[in-house]
Amino acid sequence: MREPNDMSETSDSAARPAFAAVAATFIVIALIGAYVWYNNKPPVHVGQIVSITAYPIHRELSTGSALGGLQGQNDVYDEEIVIANVQIKSQTQMPLFLHNMWADVTLDDGTTQRSEGASTNDYRGVFVAYPTLAPKQTTPVLRDITMTPGQEIDGQIIFHYPISGKQWDQRKDFKVSVEFLHQKDLVMDEHPGAAGANS
Repeated sequence: MREPNDMSETSDSAARPAFAAVAATFIVIALIGAYVWYNNKPPVHVGQIVSITAYPIHRELSTGSALGGLQGQNDVYDEEIVIANVQIKSQTQMPLFLHNMWADVTLDDGTTQRSEGASTNDYRGVFVAYPTLAPKQTTPVLRDITMTPGQEIDGQIIFHYPISGKQWDQRKDFKVSVEFLHQKDLVMDEHPGAAGANS
């Protein structure tokens, strides 16, 4: 009566390693499949810089001795207003919460300056203060809005930098970033759409 039991135990012992090997193979295949799916699924949002308009402001103010400066000396102030027309599209079936915008300009010397996008009031104020820019005005990209699934936004963001027109013209790069809550930031580089940009 002992021999059949011994044969059954031997058979079970031989089957266990084979089953473990098959299970391990399926687990590895599943992990590889999940990794490939995760890394190849489309991003939840895409966007591009459609065009760029840069407006240099150059001021020279004379200072007298009463102001602590040398007689006849000029104080020079350079600024650059940058209007970026952007396109942002949702590629997900869930709402996206657009929270903030900023842009980084990399200058010729390798330094980077960041500017927050203008608030709604400041956006309007730019076109009042500089009426020559009024024909460029369209629709601002607003903060703290909810994008519905598949929604596309075409709008403007205004940035301001304390640099000269020459520094802007000699820039190495310009990137606009849009922050979404609970998602990766959307980063739009001017270079992919540089052919259509005017600066």
